[in-house]
Amino acid sequence: MIIKKIKATILQISAFLICFLILINGVLAQQNKEVKVGILLGFTGNVESLTPSMADSAEMAFNEIASDMNLTNEISFKIQRADTTCNDMSKAKNAAKKLVEDGVAAVIGAACPDITMKIAEEIFIPKKVLMISPVDSSNELIGLKDNDFVFRTTPPKIRGSQILADITKDRGVRNLAISYSSDRDYKKFAESYDKALKEKNIKTLIMVPHNQNSSDYSKHISTLSAAGGEALAVISDINLGGVEVIQSMLDIGMFSTFILPDSMIEEKIINSFKEKNLKKSFGFMPGLSNLGSKKFVNLAQKSGIDPDSPYTSESYDAAAIIILSNFAKIYSEYESNNDVYNVANKPGIKIYPGEIKKAINILREGKQINYEGATGVEFDKFGDTLGSFLEVDFKKGKLKSKKLR
Repeated sequence: MIIKKIKATILQISAFLICFLILINGVLAQQNKEVKVGILLGFTGNVESLTPSMADSAEMAFNEIASDMNLTNEISFKIQRADTTCNDMSKAKNAAKKLVEDGVAAVIGAACPDITMKIAEEIFIPKKVLMISPVDSSNELIGLKDNDFVFRTTPPKIRGSQILADITKDRGVRNLAISYSSDRDYKKFAESYDKALKEKNIKTLIMVPHNQNSSDYSKHISTLSAAGGEALAVISDINLGGVEVIQSMLDIGMFSTFILPDSMIEEKIINSFKEKNLKKSFGFMPGLSNLGSKKFVNLAQKSGIDPDSPYTSESYDAAAIIILSNFAKIYSEYESNNDVYNVANKPGIKIYPGEIKKAINILREGKQINYEGATGVEFDKFGDTLGSFLEVDFKKGKLKSKKLR
């Protein structure tokens, strides 16, 4: 009788221990959730010179919490880089599909308009993968039926064209010529810029495309030279013929003022031309000269990242939003990707670069945050940000920010 009771007690204890272990394992599994994030950019191809700083900047955000066991016991992030090449659609799609197969929940990217649109529509939206592009400013993404899965931390090109027209007016330019890349996105930018110029009574004398793959720009240069103008706006990319157009003009002594969009603002421009050749030139790039941008500069410099490299701050912000939106899912009851809007938009306690841990603790307390970040993020209903811009010019061989727009 006693032996039977002992056996029964042992069985009860064993059953209890099994249930307890199952419960503990379930809790630990919940607490130690791994979220895979892809960084899908053009590591080779047209924008390969921009990409390393962008990727490093995004990873810098994840590194802020990587060593904090209290946070990684709840969510740990696994980062996976992938290359779109930016000019090979087949390779870009394969890279995106591989990320989905590997189980990514979110992607930072992509970078080039056609590729971003295709992989969003065909791969990431159907698979419900959150996508935040830090660089793609294509107007075609506006109004994309994405079920709140596509966002971007850089503003649409149409906004940039209006800013560039404002700067052109303020610089006293009365008439100009426009050379734009034959890529359709730059054509739309040029058309939008031309329209904004007309509204400011600035005359466009000629607007012609240049072939991004051309080895001979002589005919294009002759056409622009015949039209003349006080300045030449080069609506292009440093890797899509923009540098060649400027060099060709300098070779014949035509135009001393070049007007450049953000896609032409990079150290490569400085390195390609002598300081004196660009001293009258100007343009713009996304950016913000405030507390957030200053904090980002300090963070980037400590990590060995050039904070002035284009789209580094936007990349950091994209990563930070992915981190915070995932923690928001734990502490809140948001549906779909409304957590992205809730962590990035007003109202809430403002959060800046280097404050990701602080933001998570605020979310834990059941309070709202407003991620301002490095660029003043605030998403509209399309997942776009209006952004802020810095007017820039070229002084003493360096890009210089002149005015916040």
